[in-house]
Amino acid sequence: MDVDKQVKRWIKRIKQSADKKSANALISHYFDEIYGFVFKRVSSEKVSMDVTQEIFVNMLQSIDNYDGGKSSFRTWLYHITKRRIADYYRSTDYQADRLVEFDDESTDNLISKLEDAQNVAELGEITDFVDGLDSKSREIFKLKIFKGHTFNGISQIVKMPESTVKASFYATQKLIREEFLCKN
Repeated sequence: MDVDKQVKRWIKRIKQSADKKSANALISHYFDEIYGFVFKRVSSEKVSMDVTQEIFVNMLQSIDNYDGGKSSFRTWLYHITKRRIADYYRSTDYQADRLVEFDDESTDNLISKLEDAQNVAELGEITDFVDGLDSKSREIFKLKIFKGHTFNGISQIVKMPESTVKASFYATQKLIREEFLCKN
C-alpha cells in the first residue's frame, strides 16, 4: 500500500473517531525522522525527546486543523516542528541553560576535580563520556583541559569564533558536572 494513502487513512480515523491505533501508527511512522531533525538543532537527547513529544502532542491536538489540500501532512508536521523548536529557544529553560558562568574559577574547579578523581576508573568514565560527545565539543574540551590551550588558540585551531568555542566548552563542562560531579 502507498505510504501517503496509509497516512491519509490514519489521519481520517484520528479526525473521525480519535482512533488511538491510528494515532500511534502515525506517530511511529514519523517519530525517528522528527526526533532526528530536532536533535540536530538542539544537540541534547533529553531536550530532543521532550521537544519531539511536545510536537506530537501538539500535532494530535491540532490535527483537525490539518487541510490536505493545502500541504502534505509531512510538510504540516515540519511546520509544527519548526515552531516548537523556536518556542524552545525562546523558553526560560533554554535561557537558563545558556546562563553558564564563563569564568576561570569554574574551569579551574573542574580541572582540579578531574585531576583529583578518586580513581582512574572515574577519570576513565569522564573521558568515555567526553568521547561520546559530538566531534567539535570533544575536540574543544580536550584542547582546553588536556592540552591547556586558550580559547583564542582553540578558535584558531577549530576555525570557529571564540564565543562559539567558549559556549561549547562551558556547555560540555556543565554536562560533565551534572553527570559526574553533582552526584558526590
